Amino acid sequence: MTYRFPYTRISNPYGGNLVKFRFHPLLRVGLLSNSILIKTEAYIDTGAQWCLFNNDFAKRLGIKNYQDTQDKIVLSGVGGKKPSNTAYFHKLNLVIFKDIKKDKLNNSWQIETLVGFLENPIGFSGILGLLWIP
Repeated sequence: MTYRFPYTRISNPYGGNLVKFRFHPLLRVGLLSNSILIKTEAYIDTGAQWCLFNNDFAKRLGIKNYQDTQDKIVLSGVGGKKPSNTAYFHKLNLVIFKDIKKDKLNNSWQIETLVGFLENPIGFSGILGLLWIP
């Protein structure tokens, strides 16, 4: 079964009539750990190798020290050689809501995967890349 999700329409108040709205590949997702569910929107990045989120989500999920893990990767930007960030991976459930208007667990897919929490924050909540199934 194939699901299609529309791009998210975001208003652009400074764009005038020509670019009044922009469309972004955002998906309504949740992070689930120890019965704590956090809902957010994350960018779909087909070129990303991992699912990455800001570290404040780890704290809200009850992960006291997100850096306390064996699985960590030093990241750099596209074409960059100097490390710019570190991702610390933890096993949890990534929740994909089938319908953004019905964002309940009984209307979702739950995928147990490793999710990386970033040492340095990025300008949005997260990036959805390839799933890393432990």
